[in-house]
Amino acid sequence: MLIRRAFLLLSLLVMGGCFKQDSSKTSQLLPPDYQTSFTQARGCRPVQGHVGSSLVVLANAAAALDYSQGNYPLPQGSVIAAVESANQTCTGVAGFTLMFKEAPGYNSAAADWHWQRLDDQHNVLEDGRIQSCIDCHAKCSDFDYTCSR
Repeated sequence: MLIRRAFLLLSLLVMGGCFKQDSSKTSQLLPPDYQTSFTQARGCRPVQGHVGSSLVVLANAAAALDYSQGNYPLPQGSVIAAVESANQTCTGVAGFTLMFKEAPGYNSAAADWHWQRLDDQHNVLEDGRIQSCIDCHAKCSDFDYTCSR
């Protein structure tokens, strides 16, 4: 009986490895209606360190007023979306970088921000405590890592 259970468990583990799980997922941080539910917080501007050569910054209702007035830190639930474009006029979307303000303690060293990089179809490329984002935005820690100035 013990051998049969061990064989069954081993079979399930081996078979589980034969089926590749679909790792593509769409963002839960960027709502489908972001173009109407988010507010433009910064206009088109050139940028380095993002997918495109320029971007527009959008903010959800939790973040929009405080972001535009420079009231930091932003509240939990804030979402900042960098809509990245491959050209200097911000026409067309090349990808997105999102910042979501988590509960205190999520990542205290980076002001509790959760980052997410998306392709132009909203598929998640990177998610969580993305070190390259943290490293770049650390220079903006006085502005709650938003690089809004």
